[in-house]
Amino acid sequence: GPDLNSSRSTLDEKQYRQIILGQNGLRVILISDTHAMIHQNLYEYYSDDDDDDDDDDYDDDDDDDDDGEKGKEHEDDTNTLNQEGKVDDNNQEGNHNDRDDDEEDENEEEDEDDGIRKAAAAMIVGAGSFHDPPFAQGMAHFLEHMLFMGTEKYPGENEYSAFISKNGGCDNAYTELEHTVYHVEVCQEKLFEALDMFSQFFIAPLMLKDAVDRELNIIESEFQLSKNSDECRLQKLLCHDCGLQGQDHDGKEKSGDIRKQHPFSSFSWGNIQSLKHIPEKNGIDMMKELRNFYNRYYYAQNMSLVVMGAYTLDELEKHVVQSFSQVPALPRVAVGVAIGDDEERNGMCHDTLDIQRENAGTWNVKVHTPIQDFGMPFGQEALGRICRIVPVKDRHTLSVTWQLPPQWEHWKSKPCDYIAHLLGHEAAGSLLSALKEKSWVNECYAGVGTGGYENASSHALFSLTLTISVEGVSHWTEILQYVYYYIGMIRHYCKRTDDRGERGLPIWIYEELRAIQQVSYEFADETDPIDFVEDMADRLTPYSCLPPERLLDGDDLLFEFDNNTIQMLLDEHFSPFNARVDIMSSTFGRASDFDDHKTNLENKANHVMNSTHGDATKFCVEMAGEPLIEPIFGTRYWSHKIPNDLLMEWEKARGPKLPPKETEISLPPMNPFVPKKFDLKMLPEDDGHHPLLFCSLKICVSIGKTKSWFPCTCNRYDGTLNKMLLGMEDGEEVWHLLDMPFDEFQHKRVMPDFEGTFDNKTTKFRVISVPKNGEGAVMKYGDESDWHVEDGIHFPHIPPPLPESRLPSLVVNTNLLKLWHLQDRKFKRPIGEFRIRIACANANKTPLHKACAELMAILLRDATTETCYLASVCELGNDVEANDVGFSIRVHGFDDKVLDLTTVILDVFFSFRKEGTDLPPAIKHHRFESCLEILRRRYGNAGMKASSLCSDIRLRCLMPTVWSSTSKANAIVNITPFLFMKTISDIMSKVSMECLYMGNFDKNDAALAKEILVSATASLKAMQKKQFPKQEVIVTPTCSFNIVTPTIDPQEPNTAVEVYFQCGKDDLMDRVTVDLLVQIMYEPLYDQVRTKEQFGYQVSCGCRWTHGVIGLCFKIVTNCKSAEAASIRIEKFLVDTRANLVQMSQKSLMEHIVALANNKLQKFNSLEEEADCFWSEIVENRYDFEVHRKEAEALRNITKDHLLQSFDQWLSASNAERRKLEIRTIGTSEGMASEGRPIIGRHESVAEII
Repeated sequence: GPDLNSSRSTLDEKQYRQIILGQNGLRVILISDTHAMIHQNLYEYYSDDDDDDDDDDYDDDDDDDDDGEKGKEHEDDTNTLNQEGKVDDNNQEGNHNDRDDDEEDENEEEDEDDGIRKAAAAMIVGAGSFHDPPFAQGMAHFLEHMLFMGTEKYPGENEYSAFISKNGGCDNAYTELEHTVYHVEVCQEKLFEALDMFSQFFIAPLMLKDAVDRELNIIESEFQLSKNSDECRLQKLLCHDCGLQGQDHDGKEKSGDIRKQHPFSSFSWGNIQSLKHIPEKNGIDMMKELRNFYNRYYYAQNMSLVVMGAYTLDELEKHVVQSFSQVPALPRVAVGVAIGDDEERNGMCHDTLDIQRENAGTWNVKVHTPIQDFGMPFGQEALGRICRIVPVKDRHTLSVTWQLPPQWEHWKSKPCDYIAHLLGHEAAGSLLSALKEKSWVNECYAGVGTGGYENASSHALFSLTLTISVEGVSHWTEILQYVYYYIGMIRHYCKRTDDRGERGLPIWIYEELRAIQQVSYEFADETDPIDFVEDMADRLTPYSCLPPERLLDGDDLLFEFDNNTIQMLLDEHFSPFNARVDIMSSTFGRASDFDDHKTNLENKANHVMNSTHGDATKFCVEMAGEPLIEPIFGTRYWSHKIPNDLLMEWEKARGPKLPPKETEISLPPMNPFVPKKFDLKMLPEDDGHHPLLFCSLKICVSIGKTKSWFPCTCNRYDGTLNKMLLGMEDGEEVWHLLDMPFDEFQHKRVMPDFEGTFDNKTTKFRVISVPKNGEGAVMKYGDESDWHVEDGIHFPHIPPPLPESRLPSLVVNTNLLKLWHLQDRKFKRPIGEFRIRIACANANKTPLHKACAELMAILLRDATTETCYLASVCELGNDVEANDVGFSIRVHGFDDKVLDLTTVILDVFFSFRKEGTDLPPAIKHHRFESCLEILRRRYGNAGMKASSLCSDIRLRCLMPTVWSSTSKANAIVNITPFLFMKTISDIMSKVSMECLYMGNFDKNDAALAKEILVSATASLKAMQKKQFPKQEVIVTPTCSFNIVTPTIDPQEPNTAVEVYFQCGKDDLMDRVTVDLLVQIMYEPLYDQVRTKEQFGYQVSCGCRWTHGVIGLCFKIVTNCKSAEAASIRIEKFLVDTRANLVQMSQKSLMEHIVALANNKLQKFNSLEEEADCFWSEIVENRYDFEVHRKEAEALRNITKDHLLQSFDQWLSASNAERRKLEIRTIGTSEGMASEGRPIIGRHESVAEII
């Protein structure tokens, strides 16, 4: 097939091959992971035997057995113990996710993926929610769930997922609007078994009737989790308005029928009503229709497969052909007829949406999907109108949405990205900058989204979303006037001719964007295999216009500048007559102000498009009458046509001309942060790079008259002497002179079996294994000298300790400043990380102090927006946050400008510590009020979900210095700039800074960083160690301590239960024991409690590391079971788990230990991951930079008796000393989930009480 290798980035050494299976036309991308392949045989047999191989030859075979482990995971593939709360138990499928990013738990963060580099595969199917039959909306999503429930060849309901999980992997899927993606990740040696199981999804799934009701309940639970998401509500409102088009004022269709409706109007999530109740009411056999859907769309020529593994391309191809050739080439049913036309559907069927192909099964295939024929989703009836929407949270957003033709064919020039770059710019002269000056707008986002609603084969939706202030809500017409002024300015430049006679937008803007995208692509980090194959699969959508040879870089790079298309889009589509305006604001009320709404997918006659009262421009809630109701999510809103005279005023504003000077808007300035230098800094000559570095060797040494072979690793290279420091198996290190000069050696490709000599040819060596990128020394010697055998389970090799020069070292060490530095040797990219923690003696002294610290962080980000945005365009990111001990600052990206941006941020940061009580010069008074509004809104929205409230209460029970959002909000009710500055002065009276500066930085760069930090802290008073902010953790009582609270949101349907067991102070063995218990319990808990017993979509267990205290936490979020039932079920699960541990075979236990050890020994995929690890050790004051290696070593010492003893001590109810904390937050859904909800007074606030 077409060659992908020519479009790889410079640092991408993977090998690619595209094939089409001759048996069925399945398109496949094969990826040979060469780095994982070099070091594929990572395992040593764990045993009692130590057999030395002293043969005087080079014929040491390395035949690892293929015995391993098994495993699964639908939600979270990592449960290792790091920082507090790092296990995420809400990983939902695809576009049905409820990822409400502004409600992240303040003290918890998601785990990073870990595990030795694995193999992965992804299959994309050209059918999604747009293909749902109208009589069963959500069918595609439902089918996605059902395929995991067993196949004819592997009939066990959890057989596939359990196999994947025990082999250190994960599996999942997501349903988009026009495609569905299934993906799997597994350890390398089990890839081909996993592929065979995976292929059966698409050959012969069981789809048994007894699994239907359970999966329908899971989908209903998933829907309930999304129901209170404002983002999902807004999206569904757009779909609802699309469906209302063509109806008269009574809600009856003027003409046509459901066949004419755009699939955009459908209910893609699906729930129990759309997939069970309505079909049953209409006499529809859902099992039959489910199979009809599968048979119609799940066939090889409507699919594409991506497989990545540590094998040759030929090996991968061989196994893919074996496993996937049985997938039917064509639909299993006759195509070209309506779904379900074999019997009457009472007008509920639609025309066939089968994809048509010319030259199917070839590289010249031409695809046409009937979805394209629907065209854009909104007619004039739904455009030129404004919807005022009642949110769930306290928020104010203004969105303008323009509908465009589909943009897939413009992959070379990406005109919408260019327009988004200008409209969404945040530097001086930008739309955002001008509107911030008026205190109307705080944030701005622009562009065509990546989801199927926004970027479909039938259309594209370009949205400009502004986070506005309360004042901005009443100035929406003026805000849009500015928006159209800016569009008019872009149109002006599109049509103008410059001094050189060149017509169109300034070419330097395109060149700047093109250059940034090019270097970002060239130096991109290596991604996890599962993320990589998933991304590649997404690029294989049937309607994508990417040529096969451009799949790697086509979405990432700019190939040409197309001024004409940009002009056409702006002229013809970015018009007020082709837009809809949505204002979501709590000034219209909150969802909790209205009676809860029951989802109703029927009775469309009750829904109309226009509000009967009120006015588009002179709107008053009190005079607007009853709001309209979107029937599925229950969103309240008012919808009005925008007066024609106002539309014409905006149309005039968007005329191709420069805007009025008083608007102060202009094109962006040239970007000073565009990186110029990409060279890698030289390593120290006496500790430099060499192709042999970190390789495992065997050296032939003469002992008397005999020669013996000894294993060793290359630990260090001295370039001044051309000597290599070899680490021997007994720990001794010896220098040897390399006979080959470095200049000659650096052009060699070192692979296993590479041979050479040391010490004037007196010592032979042979390379046995080579490290992967990002990996340290390996000690795999190719014979049985390092094998240990026990029950046939292989244990991963544990690398030797790294020398100090490979770990962060202190450049400065005073009470005021500690600076750690590490020059990168692994990733070889011109990037860097600068992490700074500024501890303040009084940072968390009172709720007022913490609130002021958080306000200061917001003010700093706001004041530096224009500069930081320019940097972010150039892949130079930053973050400033208030934390438990003070503040954290992170600057990361191309190293060329890291210190420049850091200096800007530090200058503003320390300007808050000035004499007097006036705000710093960079902070404008009107922005102080705007940022204060943002903070108050954040506090008001905290804990709106049962899950996040549950976690927050647990943390506040454990840590007395975690202040509630309500207490912080109350502390700043009457805050003034004077009180704010006075409090900040107290916070920063004594400080201590600790920093990590790592990446493409040498000692000279570290000295410069030191100089900048010393200068910034010159006037500060150092904080003594005893003055460091206390981070105490309360010892949980030796009894069951329960807290029950109602949810803050009176319309939250979900109930959450967290059961936390406190294990004790941090200890290496306890840490890995807790990790192992989670490894053993996670899959059975998920399968039994979530899947089989239907307790809810979120069921999980995970480790917690809370300021040096180890814990283990179970969590259930449910809308169908009571909190009491969830609590009892967790205790029963623990009883069952202990019984299973008693019965567990040594082989099964070792499988779990090996899987966990593999996770501990993960190589870092990027500099960011390595920095995260080191920084975690610094902020937790452990400074154990090789913690994962030590944890893997500790796992070798765990026995079954030790595991049972630990279980009994921490988790067994029979232990009177068990420390258990249980939190229940009870929602308001009808049925059992609301049982036990505490009753509060009519005028009481839940947030105030808790």
